[in-house]
Amino acid sequence: MKKRKKTKVELLIEVLQDGAWHLGDELAIKVGDRFGDAVKKARTLGYKIETDWVGVGQQHKYRLLIV
Repeated sequence: MKKRKKTKVELLIEVLQDGAWHLGDELAIKVGDRFGDAVKKARTLGYKIETDWVGVGQQHKYRLLIV
């Protein structure tokens, strides 16, 4: 039986579920180069993902708010 491939949203939530900040570079590696679409879709599904500016090299960091 073949294993179902995880969606980018599932991969994103898997990385962010620890509640810690993750740089965009890390998400690009673990989720895919165009992870921004996965962030948008996850927010549409009700996930609270916070974005903050790192300021170094024009990067952003992301975390999942666990309530």
